[in-house]
Amino acid sequence: MITVWYLRAAGGYFFYAAVFAIREADHHAPVLSKMVLVKKELGDDMAIPKNGRMEIGAVPGQGLDPGRFRDAMSRVAAAVHIVTTNGPAGLAGITATSVASITDEPPMMLFCINKTSPSTARMIENGVFCINTLAPSHEALADVFAGRTGHYLDERFAGGEWTKLVTGAPVLRRAAAAFDCRLVEAKSVMTHFVMIGAVEAVNFGPEGGNLSYGRREYGIV
Repeated sequence: MITVWYLRAAGGYFFYAAVFAIREADHHAPVLSKMVLVKKELGDDMAIPKNGRMEIGAVPGQGLDPGRFRDAMSRVAAAVHIVTTNGPAGLAGITATSVASITDEPPMMLFCINKTSPSTARMIENGVFCINTLAPSHEALADVFAGRTGHYLDERFAGGEWTKLVTGAPVLRRAAAAFDCRLVEAKSVMTHFVMIGAVEAVNFGPEGGNLSYGRREYGIV
């Protein structure tokens, strides 16, 4: 759950985002996990808050059948990543395809995570994550972090070779690429959080193809 306050200041707005995470030990008691403060200068690319709220341009539609939407998205092939975290809340990681770069100055990336995932609270509380882009040889590991093998949270790290860069989030050795990030914002969008991070370090693996997922099966790009 995200609670946001807007405070007008000279030349821009301050955004105070209180991020509440439901710990696994108590699914009914949200606890304050972290506070994020961002100042945004006014400009043509910014929506101006009105009466303390951000105006949105559209209301999510309810007419499209979710199953048909999933079928359409299954035809969109995407690179496969393992997103990891470590810190006071402990180890956690997921397999993700909803990953994108945002800007290169400064370097920022995002990924999406379901609010019901056991890894979500740990990602937010730790405040760090690493996006590990997989090579074709990592197909079995992708299944582990996708929850298909019954491995849970830190148990998923028994396979693979792991190291770290700056933040302490696990970095997969021989991943095609790794992007070590600090969490800037966890934006609540319906069933998911959009996790936005500032990239603090990167690493490259051997040259070769990437593991992909499309039409509900793995491939190589």
